[in-house]
Amino acid sequence: MVVEQNTDGVNFYNVLTKSAPMSAVKSSLEFTQIHLYQRHVRHLQQDALSQLMNGPIRKKLKIIPEDCSWGGQSASVFQNMEGDFMKPVISIVDELLEAGVNVTIYNGQLDLIVDTIGQEAWVRKLKWTGLPEFSQLKWKAVYSDPKSSETSAFIKSYKNLAFYWILRAGHMVPSDQGDMALKMMRMVTQQE
Repeated sequence: MVVEQNTDGVNFYNVLTKSAPMSAVKSSLEFTQIHLYQRHVRHLQQDALSQLMNGPIRKKLKIIPEDCSWGGQSASVFQNMEGDFMKPVISIVDELLEAGVNVTIYNGQLDLIVDTIGQEAWVRKLKWTGLPEFSQLKWKAVYSDPKSSETSAFIKSYKNLAFYWILRAGHMVPSDQGDMALKMMRMVTQQE
């Protein structure tokens, strides 16, 4: 709420966009996680992918219960995970890395609430044995279009840890930079 009030409604999910004027928020009591969900995330459920998943895919699979629907974000999931927001998971990531599990971190350059600098800060706190080598790596440019010289992202990758810094994207990377999100998924799944 403080960010929006002091920036004339700059959307903290993507700093190049603006939210509705703060006058729409009548009191700080209204400014809850659900309010954040409704203002910044709910519109993403009204996309072609939701229609595809809840229409032809549901019919084809014939196993999805009628009281369930697919959504890019779910208000109930958002609300139920509220207690997990802002909790550190560094020790869990350390365990995964030491167990040999591939860990991929990705971050949109224009995301204010989950910013790249903050992501780099917690990565530096890892106790993972490969961290010194990972930290010495320089960011390597990634191009979503091989025919273009325009950088779409940067990556650092060492052993089983990869970190993607997606340019021109906010919190909702696939929505903001779909081509680069797809390229990243192909790289993560080694399809490219």
